[in-house]
Amino acid sequence: MGSPCRNIQTRKQLKNVDAVHTGECWAAGRSGRCRPVSRQQALDALGHQFPACVHCRPGTALGILD
Repeated sequence: MGSPCRNIQTRKQLKNVDAVHTGECWAAGRSGRCRPVSRQQALDALGHQFPACVHCRPGTALGILD
């Protein structure tokens, strides 16, 4: 179900969140724009309507979505 480590993908210059990923997501690894965050930070980002990666589905991995 994905790694317990989550990642936030950010735009390099704007420092805005582009997407939330699991730690094992191939899309996050290829972007080079991710940084690790805590479980709570990932939950907060998803709760504030930041997009979840459609490939790794971090909401499901965190147990908040089906």
